[in-house]
Amino acid sequence: MAPAFVSLLRQTAARGRSFARGVKTNFFWDPNSTQSLTADLQRWALERPDDPFLSFEGRRWTIGSFDAQVNRHARAWRALGLEAGQVVAVLLENRPAFLFHFYALAKLGVITSLINTSSRGPALRHALRVCEPAAIVLGDAQLEAVQTIADDLPVDPGRVFVDVELSAQTPDWTPLAEALDPDTGGPGWSCWNPQLVGRLPLPLPTEAIARPLSSLAAYIYTSGTTGLPKPALVEHHRLRRACDVFGALSRFTAQDCMYVALPLYHASGSMIGVSVALGHRGRLVLARRFSARRFWTECADTGVTVCMYIGELCRYLHNTPPGPDDTRHQVRCFVGNGLREDIWGPFVERFGIARVVEFYAATEGNAETANLFNLEGTVGPFLFWKMALARWDEQRGALYRDAQGRCVRAELGQPGLLLGRIDAANPYAGYTDAEASERKVLRDLFKPGDAWFDTGDLLRADRFLHLHFVDRLGDTFRWKGENVSTQEVAEQLNAAPGVRESNVYGVEVPGHEGRAGMAALVVEDDFDPARLFAFVAAMPDYAQPRFVRLVQSMGTTETFKHVKVALRTAGWDPGSIDDPLLLRDLGARTYRPLDEASRRAVLAGEWAL
Repeated sequence: MAPAFVSLLRQTAARGRSFARGVKTNFFWDPNSTQSLTADLQRWALERPDDPFLSFEGRRWTIGSFDAQVNRHARAWRALGLEAGQVVAVLLENRPAFLFHFYALAKLGVITSLINTSSRGPALRHALRVCEPAAIVLGDAQLEAVQTIADDLPVDPGRVFVDVELSAQTPDWTPLAEALDPDTGGPGWSCWNPQLVGRLPLPLPTEAIARPLSSLAAYIYTSGTTGLPKPALVEHHRLRRACDVFGALSRFTAQDCMYVALPLYHASGSMIGVSVALGHRGRLVLARRFSARRFWTECADTGVTVCMYIGELCRYLHNTPPGPDDTRHQVRCFVGNGLREDIWGPFVERFGIARVVEFYAATEGNAETANLFNLEGTVGPFLFWKMALARWDEQRGALYRDAQGRCVRAELGQPGLLLGRIDAANPYAGYTDAEASERKVLRDLFKPGDAWFDTGDLLRADRFLHLHFVDRLGDTFRWKGENVSTQEVAEQLNAAPGVRESNVYGVEVPGHEGRAGMAALVVEDDFDPARLFAFVAAMPDYAQPRFVRLVQSMGTTETFKHVKVALRTAGWDPGSIDDPLLLRDLGARTYRPLDEASRRAVLAGEWAL
């Protein structure tokens, strides 16, 4: 056995023991335990109420004042009749009100359905309906989106509340609209409980918040591989485990400060970033949204030491001009996923990042791993007792099978479909929809009776048994940190004026993470690119096709599914494609012809995608 490999095995064992010691409690939580993060929050607030906790746009909360706001919200929700097991849909941008509602509802055992603030039209209507909420709370910034579907909301108007953000100059700043009564934009809608909030900051009885870790805390939506977004089940133990595991991996202590600029409806922001700061009694700096220009300055000014990221965030920072704050900060660790190998080394060198905890996970899945050893380019070790890599036939779009019909494990260095073993030691949570959950389970793959979670992603294992992300399979691609369902986008494009049929897929654009949206369209004679632009402008930005290919007919498989591999491989090069190509033009608000000159502009980064 090679000395280097033996050395790595010894290092792995030693660091594994250190990692196990770093997790402050047993990794495998007793499902009947009540040591939830809400219990941690209240215990910390009672023991050390003056400890600093939350910073947001120059305003600060101690853990005592933060928990007081949470308790006000909890008592207000309880006065409205909310009970454990019911659901409240929360549609709020990043601000403290989001956290007040989330932890208040968690204390009551109410499930919070975290709605993507970019959702519009049919996607928003679906997200609100599928979670079957007992109430909805939205921010004033989300009013316009909800107004468009006001006649089709799944709750009575009296159960829709608008949490109005007051100005920073308001004494004892609070997001609760205690003295306001604006036109909320919907029949019967109310400002967030102005008659119920007020002066009720007292802690809830300890027995009232003793929620078992096996109980549901939230629904976090994922596009999956097909169809509209699906709410994935997040139990309290997932929050607990994220706190302990990622706290240990980032070596987070009470002296550290976590920076979260990711949206809180995203698992990385709420499940990991906030949980780590709260569970380890550190500080949390919350940004309303990510800004590459302000990122390092805010980190330096607030004493941030650990940051959450997605791949695009790192690339945006990497592409900014050098500045004095590049190394003035105290950030030592980045935690997230999507940092690509082409910028990994230059990124950590330029900004002086000592540790990168790149991880692989799916909100609804069970095939998680993380970069335990700070190795460049890896998402973590191949955990063979809970994972498998199965050979994938790209042309057939299916798992490779041997003569006996069994799947074949991918060899080292060979891309394979990552699978998560489903058993008692590694359960699969799935979605609220049992049928959708079952569609993600593959059975009898390697032997009779086995069951595996289908991640929909291709990964490869190197000779040291560390995993590297390769690509995303199926009908989903990733762009600007969001999973885009091609079926969902195609269904909307099929309703566009002059469009007869559409086939949506993702294409690679050098210098950009993920894949940009492209649509092959069969169009009518009266098709107008400007009208297409106006139609897609109502869709979330990440879902809007950047490129269009006008085709005479769609290629289909023998089962009448659209062929995507050839289109995806051809990409968006006008020099090799005979069909007319169009490029989204934000300035002219149309789709303009894509020629060699505009292609060069895109490749040079001179064209905004």
